[in-house]
Amino acid sequence: MAERALPPYAAGGSYLSIDGAIFPLVDYTLPEINWSVHEPGTGVPTSRNDIQIGEPELGKLILSLQPQSFPLLAKWVLELGGGGHHLLDLEVLRTDLNGNVQEGFRLAGCVLTELHFPPCSATLKDVYVVRAVLQPERIAALPPGNPVKPPLGVKQRPWLVSTFGLSVDGLPTSGTLKIDGLDLTRDISARKVGEQREPLTYYGVARCSPLILTIGGRDYPAWRDFALRQLGSGAPANALGARLVFLDASLKQELGSLKLSLAGLAGFQFARVTSRGDEAVGPQGVARLPIRDIALDIP
Repeated sequence: MAERALPPYAAGGSYLSIDGAIFPLVDYTLPEINWSVHEPGTGVPTSRNDIQIGEPELGKLILSLQPQSFPLLAKWVLELGGGGHHLLDLEVLRTDLNGNVQEGFRLAGCVLTELHFPPCSATLKDVYVVRAVLQPERIAALPPGNPVKPPLGVKQRPWLVSTFGLSVDGLPTSGTLKIDGLDLTRDISARKVGEQREPLTYYGVARCSPLILTIGGRDYPAWRDFALRQLGSGAPANALGARLVFLDASLKQELGSLKLSLAGLAGFQFARVTSRGDEAVGPQGVARLPIRDIALDIP
């Protein structure tokens, strides 16, 4: 029987290439391409034929990746947190089932602008996937057909959003029901300077969303009392350290961790209390702790 040819876009894999190294991706979204549209001003005698297409604008590249298969993510967290920036030239590739490139793009002058870490909860069964957002300067298509050969190595266990451990200085955390997702974002702005009006780009320091914890069970009274003591004392909140650890399925081996420097407790919200028996749950509270610094460790 003759072999059946693969369809033009048979499902294969998606990969990221940086400096010759190949990394697997969960998925990616290419940047939009838009051109400005110039229309005549109000009150000017004209026709619709005077509408002009102007300068192009390139959108953002979105990469979804798993930390255990992308060790550069730790450096990206450090870059955003420290306000540094590096212009990256990279390639995104889509392959068929035989590992040959169906479609590829080279994106030059990319600057990292956002990192989004997913929420953690024991009730979720998802793989831990981080979204990275980059702003490229240029994009070009690559010729199809070349094979992609990811490096061979020991297969690493994926991180899961349900197998985690959390520690916060001086407070119990075994009753943490949920940890909201963390977002690192920064703005990029540009203005023209000098006689030649050349564009000058400014890179802001990243803003980090707070650590938001839903606390229940036997840990709830300790967090409640901690918030009430801080309120009653009137003193400034004390800085705290925290560590979010990602574990394997046995909950015994660490796969990686996020180290957090916290400004202190900035908010505590009591959960709604109901007297209806069918809605009765144990007391819960939501703690909000702003993050001063963040570091990712990938062994």
